[in-house]
Amino acid sequence: MLFKDQVYQFTPATVPNTAKTVIQDLPYATGSRHTLDIYLPSGVKPFPVILDLYGGGLLRGKKSSFKLNPSLRFLTDQFAVISMDYRLNVPPYCEFPNQIAEIRAALDFLTRNATMYNLDMQHVILIGESSGAQLAMLAAASFAANVTLGHIPNHRFLDQFPKVAGVIGLYGPYQVDQFATQFNQLHIIPKFLETGSAIAFEGIMLQGNRPDSAPSLVKQANPATYFTPSTPPTLLIAGTKDHVVPYLQSLKLAEDYHRLVGKKPTTLIIPNADHGPSDYNTSAIYYEKLAFINEHIKVV
Repeated sequence: MLFKDQVYQFTPATVPNTAKTVIQDLPYATGSRHTLDIYLPSGVKPFPVILDLYGGGLLRGKKSSFKLNPSLRFLTDQFAVISMDYRLNVPPYCEFPNQIAEIRAALDFLTRNATMYNLDMQHVILIGESSGAQLAMLAAASFAANVTLGHIPNHRFLDQFPKVAGVIGLYGPYQVDQFATQFNQLHIIPKFLETGSAIAFEGIMLQGNRPDSAPSLVKQANPATYFTPSTPPTLLIAGTKDHVVPYLQSLKLAEDYHRLVGKKPTTLIIPNADHGPSDYNTSAIYYEKLAFINEHIKVV
């Protein structure tokens, strides 16, 4: 079965008892799929924020699914955790890169309402998995470069782009025209045989074009296009047995980050890990992420 034709079944997140307050379905903009959920720990001081972005090839997914579970662990560390919905690419319609505008709108909403929800919006970390990692990286890089990607009809943004303190991308697609080459290099047969075609998730994201035939759209979808010395600190995580997105995508993005930002990102390659949250929701990876966050968020 093609990836685009798989039926989505929602499995809710497991909300830990460290979530003192859960606020659901807050509208951050008008229009469909423009709501978010807030999970707050107990405490008095404003909480630094983790905005978690789920994956699904930009074709399926929903906020507060089981994919949020790894980020909910950070409630213990006195972080607020946010899960948001965004528009999906439902063929024949392509919403990409409007999802980046939606991330900006969500962060604007949280900034406007920071006092109400006890949020420290000067200390925001973006975390994304799979296509959510691509969105997180694109948002962090383009915001820092003051580049506008996508739009929301009739929406007014804050004058300044959101401030992102750091970004964590797990097994994301970044150079979407290189899947076939990289899988061949790794001697891995992709899980979805339509990979690299116009009907693959990456082709649908590129307005129904084969990735190797749409270089300008491929460039737009690559976070490295927007890398500058202002790009936030970055942690890239991927697995060597990934059959959906080759882990070389993360290694290449790390090279581009080093070259264009002028410093090395933190890169964590997990032996024998495949695609999806299950191989990455471990205590070892949680502590790696926490160490990265603590290094780059200095909360007084």
